[in-house]
Amino acid sequence: MRLAATALLLTISASLNSQTVPLLSDAQITALSAEMSGESAKRNLEGFSRLHRMRDSRDFHRAAEQILGELQKYGYTDAHLEKLPADGKLFYGTQRSRPAWDADFAELWMLDADGNAARRLASWDAAPITLAQDSESADVTADLVDVGEGLEDSDYVGKDVKGKIVLTGSQPGAVQRIAVAGHGAAGIVSYAPNQRTAWWKQDETLVRWGHLDTFSATPTFGFMISLGEARGLRDRLQRAERVRLHAVVRAGQHPGFYEIATATIPGVDPAVRTEEIVFSCHLDHPRPGANDNASGCATILEVARTLRKLIEEKRIAPPRRTLRFVWPPEIEGTMALLNGRPELAAHIKAAIHLDMVGGGSETKTIFHVTRGPASLPSFVYDVAAKIGAFADEQSSQYAMTGSARWPLVAPEGGREALRAAFVPLTLGSDHEVYSDSSWGIPSIYLNDWPDPFIHTNADTPSKIDPTKLKRAGFIAAACGLVLANVSAADAPEILTIVEEESGGGREPPALPEMVRGRNGPLSLAYLLVGSTGGDSRSVPSKSGGARRSRCLRL
Repeated sequence: MRLAATALLLTISASLNSQTVPLLSDAQITALSAEMSGESAKRNLEGFSRLHRMRDSRDFHRAAEQILGELQKYGYTDAHLEKLPADGKLFYGTQRSRPAWDADFAELWMLDADGNAARRLASWDAAPITLAQDSESADVTADLVDVGEGLEDSDYVGKDVKGKIVLTGSQPGAVQRIAVAGHGAAGIVSYAPNQRTAWWKQDETLVRWGHLDTFSATPTFGFMISLGEARGLRDRLQRAERVRLHAVVRAGQHPGFYEIATATIPGVDPAVRTEEIVFSCHLDHPRPGANDNASGCATILEVARTLRKLIEEKRIAPPRRTLRFVWPPEIEGTMALLNGRPELAAHIKAAIHLDMVGGGSETKTIFHVTRGPASLPSFVYDVAAKIGAFADEQSSQYAMTGSARWPLVAPEGGREALRAAFVPLTLGSDHEVYSDSSWGIPSIYLNDWPDPFIHTNADTPSKIDPTKLKRAGFIAAACGLVLANVSAADAPEILTIVEEESGGGREPPALPEMVRGRNGPLSLAYLLVGSTGGDSRSVPSKSGGARRSRCLRL
């Protein structure tokens, strides 16, 4: 048995050592693997995680300035902030901009029988996640009333909540209309749990990020507490004890800007240098927000450092096409960027989006390499799958044998196999904006899921694995280099990749005639970059108009 196992490992080792990244040389792979630093990425992540990065807020600005400072240190002379007004009135496409929101102070205290402060339940200074986003200023002393989920009028039957603070298991914004506007509540305390996973509600200490309705005609305040804290309060209320609270909030909305840090590595081929491959993430989210999404932001920042350094040292050649890096607020920032800067959007041919890419073993997460929609066919997804599989196989070989040519292990990180999942389209981040038919930009999505700590006070840097960051950065950087440099000469290899990814070497259904016909393999490469027809200028959109073709000029 031991001999059989040894033989199996030797077979695996030989097989994996023979596999390399498509369209990249071994020298390029070695350079990327050696230079990419999970520790450098984590140091930047730790800086982001100290900031409560609400859209358009002061802390978001500080995080964006941190990114600009690093980019300038790396030699990006064009690094700057794209500033797009956000006042609650201006629309970007179909999206209404949300005004900036900032808080200066917020505390929630439980009072004793004499009305004195007895115990602090929430503090903006200690844990800003305890104040619901879009809370407005208030100074309220009131009784607490348990309304359960608080989503139906039946939850309020027999309960006088006017002028009182309601306790709910729902998000503050979900009960705002009925509790505050409908029944006159003065404010909200919520113990809403985070997204449902197998570990849902197991940890009673988690405090979830809360939201109020940005555009409500009845502004109010909301505080977030843990499930354990809520159970104690509910027990007291069920015993008919009076629970009196004092809430003080100094916060509010104001006109602001979506501030999106961006920088480029210019392409050098005059024929295609106006085409751009964009590295994307989202910079917003509550403190600490380590995996979601300081991890993606820090990783593409590390990709930016790595690629520029390798180019300057002539260890890799400058890209034919331009590589762009962007750090927007999630979804709304990308919507604002593409709609507010149409001249920029017109040049983007593919996106590589990273959202939650650093979760260590404690997060129980699975790393995903995600394809785009079937309605937007592209070889971009197949390239990502190949590169992801390469990193996965190298990490597995190293974990099983202690030896691999490119183990992609960070000195401060884990040595486990990546164990990546290669999956069809899933939604939930900015890649869906790029992929939408409004833009038709093929998008690679790298992400972790599940993560029981998402959107809570426990999404901390201590749970981030530098090895995971290094591997995610390698996959992203390798994809970017391939897409930035792909040419007509690469069409046969692209065809092979697509055929292999479509089913172990079988030709993709409905494509053989296109592939083998008089136009040759290049026609397949053209098709799979994003065009859905033969018109090289534009293709029909769902609305009946025409959108710009995202075809790369090979």
